Amino acid sequence: MDKEAIKKELANKSNKILAKYDEQEMIDTISVMNMSAKTVFLGSLRVYNFDNVSKIKNDLEKEIKSYGKVAIRDEKVVPCCAPSYMHVSFNVSINK
Repeated sequence: MDKEAIKKELANKSNKILAKYDEQEMIDTISVMNMSAKTVFLGSLRVYNFDNVSKIKNDLEKEIKSYGKVAIRDEKVVPCCAPSYMHVSFNVSINK
């Protein structure tokens, strides 16, 4: 398994989806957790247009489910001095 290639592919796919819905922040990297039985890739996206959250989550799942088991979560974030956004996180578990 080429972890670096998977990280780049996941980041590129995520950024294409964000660009499709005119979101302003792209992601730079995907984190990796190595475990004895599997490798987990973790991504984190900021979605400022709340109307796009479900569409982005659906597109994201379609694009990354071929890698392994996918889990996607979202949570509203209300910073004190910046616009509110939805934090959409995903993880992809790939068995070794």
